[in-house]
Amino acid sequence: MVSSSGHRPPVTEDVAEAMIKDIKSSEGKTPTSEVPLAFQTGAGRPPVDPVAINNTRKQMTLFGTFAVGVLLVLLVVWWAA
Repeated sequence: MVSSSGHRPPVTEDVAEAMIKDIKSSEGKTPTSEVPLAFQTGAGRPPVDPVAINNTRKQMTLFGTFAVGVLLVLLVVWWAA
């Protein structure tokens, strides 16, 4: 429970013992992953395709250039008026 000041109350000994018991009872059941998340490939993570990344980068650069050009034209028209 969080108090109105936003801080949690101190953990009592009973709660600390229960937490330690939970941690110790779950040890050894599931292996810890030693592979960094950035290098994991799995069902939920699509493989990284450098060609697709480069195409996206080119498209975003072209869009950014176009957007800056439109803004410059609008500024020139606004200043000329």
